Amino acid sequence: MANIRSMTGFGTHAVAQGTKMVRVEVRSVNGRFMELQLRLPRQLSAHELALRELVQGKVGRGSVTIQANLEDVGGPSGSELNWAGLADELRAIQRAAGIAGELTLTDLLRWSTGRKGDDSTDSAVTEDPCLKGTLLEAVSNALAEHDAFRQREGASLELDLLARLGRIEGAAAQIPTLARVHLEKVRENLEVRIREYLDGKEFDPARAVQEIGHMSERLDVQEEMTRLATHIEAFRKTLSDGGAVGKRIGFLLQEMLRETNTTGSKCQDSTITALVISMKEELEAIREQAANLE
Repeated sequence: MANIRSMTGFGTHAVAQGTKMVRVEVRSVNGRFMELQLRLPRQLSAHELALRELVQGKVGRGSVTIQANLEDVGGPSGSELNWAGLADELRAIQRAAGIAGELTLTDLLRWSTGRKGDDSTDSAVTEDPCLKGTLLEAVSNALAEHDAFRQREGASLELDLLARLGRIEGAAAQIPTLARVHLEKVRENLEVRIREYLDGKEFDPARAVQEIGHMSERLDVQEEMTRLATHIEAFRKTLSDGGAVGKRIGFLLQEMLRETNTTGSKCQDSTITALVISMKEELEAIREQAANLE
């Protein structure tokens, strides 16, 4: 089976580096073009360009969202803070500022929070040379999982498309014979009507035969059926070749629908009409499925 991909996919991966862990999710849905949206914490936003370069070429079409989160997995906890030292610092500030009153637990907790923020600023994390590599590794692995997901979806879509093509071929194969029978009936009815209309009048038999011939040509659907078979063959080859097939399949579907509609308009026969309707239903289902293909 060819390697075609759905535009719908999901992948996730996490990589730890020291006391930090980068967790990444990659999601994608249908889209006419390649649209990449990055959702990064401030500590990782400096690496956006590197991420875009990594994704470039790995996804051809679709709306892709990459979400990255930075988590703490270790390091000093609040219980290891020097609470006595913090209290002394805060009392010294009170005395220097001439602030009266007793030191409360709330004051101490606010001061300790501010101190921890000073020890772990966004700029310090951003400048960590290991964090960029950790982020790119996590995204690369998440993209690999995302690509595997899209390939599985693509394989499932391919099976469905081939099954529907087979049903279209089966219906189309019945039309030429039915069309010839229908055409013969129309020709006979027209000849009878001409004779009744011209009964007792002078007319040129050759001209009547010529008009009937022109009418037969207008009702003949052999060319439409031949072109439809050619488009179906091209459709199968496109799937077999694999790769980014979505746009080409969209074009082929337009041509297949045109030939089917023309056949239906030429053959005003109930049996042929029913076959044409079933073919159009399958083509519409294929169009909806193909909209998911890259």
